[in-house]
Amino acid sequence: VAIEVTVTFTTKPTNQYEQAGITWYHQDKPVFKLVHENIDGKTYIIPGRNPTQTLAVDLRLVLDGEKYLAQYRPAGQGEFQTAAEGKLPRGQDDRVSIQCYNGPANAEHWIRFDNFRILQLAP
Repeated sequence: VAIEVTVTFTTKPTNQYEQAGITWYHQDKPVFKLVHENIDGKTYIIPGRNPTQTLAVDLRLVLDGEKYLAQYRPAGQGEFQTAAEGKLPRGQDDRVSIQCYNGPANAEHWIRFDNFRILQLAP
Protein backbone atom coordinates (compact mmCIF):
# COMPACT_ATOMS: atom_id res chain seq x y z
CA VAL A 1 0.00 0.00 0.00
CA ALA A 2 1.48 3.35 -1.04
CA ILE A 3 1.13 6.30 1.30
CA GLU A 4 1.96 9.99 1.23
CA VAL A 5 2.84 12.01 4.34
CA THR A 6 2.83 15.80 3.97
CA VAL A 7 3.28 18.74 6.31
CA THR A 8 3.97 22.45 5.97
CA PHE A 9 6.69 23.75 8.26
CA THR A 10 5.96 27.44 8.87
CA THR A 11 8.65 28.49 11.38
CA LYS A 12 12.28 29.07 10.45
CA PRO A 13 14.72 27.15 12.68
CA THR A 14 16.92 29.63 14.57
CA ASN A 15 19.47 27.64 16.62
CA GLN A 16 22.45 25.66 15.36
CA TYR A 17 21.13 22.21 14.30
CA GLU A 18 17.55 23.11 15.22
CA GLN A 19 15.28 21.08 12.95
CA ALA A 20 11.69 20.08 12.44
CA GLY A 21 9.94 17.75 10.04
CA ILE A 22 8.87 14.15 9.40
CA THR A 23 10.46 11.12 11.09
CA TRP A 24 9.74 7.50 10.00
CA TYR A 25 9.95 4.69 12.57
CA HIS A 26 10.40 0.98 11.95
CA GLN A 27 10.00 -1.38 14.93
CA ASP A 28 9.96 1.64 17.30
CA LYS A 29 13.32 2.95 16.02
CA PRO A 30 13.77 6.13 13.97
CA VAL A 31 15.17 5.11 10.57
CA PHE A 32 14.61 8.18 8.37
CA LYS A 33 13.95 11.90 8.68
CA LEU A 34 12.98 14.67 6.27
CA VAL A 35 13.59 17.98 8.05
CA HIS A 36 14.16 21.73 7.68
CA GLU A 37 17.36 22.43 9.64
CA ASN A 38 19.56 25.39 10.65
CA ILE A 39 23.27 24.74 10.04
CA ASP A 40 25.76 27.60 10.53
CA GLY A 41 23.03 30.24 10.19
CA LYS A 42 21.55 28.89 6.94
CA THR A 43 18.55 26.59 6.45
CA TYR A 44 18.65 23.29 4.60
CA ILE A 45 16.45 20.33 3.76
CA ILE A 46 17.93 17.13 5.16
CA PRO A 47 18.66 14.59 3.69
CA GLY A 48 20.77 16.03 0.93
CA ARG A 49 21.64 19.36 2.59
CA ASN A 50 19.58 21.28 0.02
CA PRO A 51 19.64 25.04 0.78
CA THR A 52 16.34 26.85 1.35
CA GLN A 53 15.55 30.55 1.25
CA THR A 54 11.94 30.59 2.45
CA LEU A 55 10.39 30.66 5.89
CA ALA A 56 7.64 28.13 5.07
CA VAL A 57 8.43 24.77 3.46
CA ASP A 58 6.20 21.88 2.33
CA LEU A 59 7.67 18.45 3.11
CA ARG A 60 6.39 15.28 1.41
CA LEU A 61 7.37 11.65 2.04
CA VAL A 62 5.95 9.07 -0.39
CA LEU A 63 6.31 5.38 0.48
CA ASP A 64 5.51 2.57 -1.94
CA GLY A 65 6.51 -0.83 -0.61
CA GLU A 66 10.11 -0.41 0.53
CA LYS A 67 10.75 2.55 -1.81
CA TYR A 68 10.62 6.11 -0.51
CA LEU A 69 10.73 9.52 -2.14
CA ALA A 70 11.52 12.55 0.08
CA GLN A 71 10.53 15.89 -1.42
CA TYR A 72 10.21 19.58 -0.53
CA ARG A 73 9.23 22.97 -1.97
CA PRO A 74 8.63 26.52 -0.78
CA ALA A 75 5.14 26.35 0.82
CA GLY A 76 2.49 26.10 -1.89
CA GLN A 77 4.86 27.18 -4.66
CA GLY A 78 5.85 25.20 -7.73
CA GLU A 79 6.79 21.59 -8.15
CA PHE A 80 8.23 19.42 -5.40
CA GLN A 81 11.99 18.86 -5.62
CA THR A 82 13.51 15.53 -4.63
CA ALA A 83 15.84 15.59 -1.62
CA ALA A 84 16.43 11.83 -1.55
CA GLU A 85 15.05 8.49 -2.64
CA GLY A 86 15.84 4.91 -1.75
CA LYS A 87 14.59 2.00 0.34
CA LEU A 88 13.22 1.81 3.87
CA PRO A 89 12.31 -1.32 5.80
CA ARG A 90 8.53 -1.67 6.07
CA GLY A 91 6.38 -3.66 8.45
CA GLN A 92 3.18 -3.70 10.45
CA ASP A 93 4.63 -1.66 13.31
CA ASP A 94 5.82 1.31 11.23
CA ARG A 95 5.00 4.78 12.50
CA VAL A 96 5.43 8.36 11.38
CA SER A 97 5.64 11.57 13.38
CA ILE A 98 6.32 15.25 13.11
CA GLN A 99 9.12 16.23 15.46
CA CYS A 100 11.29 19.17 16.53
CA TYR A 101 14.84 19.06 17.90
CA ASN A 102 17.50 21.41 19.31
CA GLY A 103 15.44 24.53 19.94
CA PRO A 104 16.74 27.12 22.42
CA ALA A 105 16.70 25.73 25.97
CA ASN A 106 16.45 29.08 27.76
CA ALA A 107 13.79 30.84 25.69
CA GLU A 108 10.15 30.43 24.79
CA HIS A 109 10.33 29.27 21.19
CA TRP A 110 7.57 27.69 19.13
CA ILE A 111 7.66 25.58 15.98
CA ARG A 112 4.52 25.53 13.87
CA PHE A 113 3.27 22.90 11.44
CA ASP A 114 0.20 23.15 9.21
CA ASN A 115 -1.62 20.72 6.93
CA PHE A 116 -0.27 17.45 8.37
CA ARG A 117 -1.79 14.64 6.29
CA ILE A 118 -1.34 10.93 5.77
CA LEU A 119 -2.99 9.67 2.59
CA GLN A 120 -3.33 6.20 1.12
CA LEU A 121 -2.53 6.50 -2.57
CA ALA A 122 -4.54 4.74 -5.26
CA PRO A 123 -2.81 1.62 -6.66
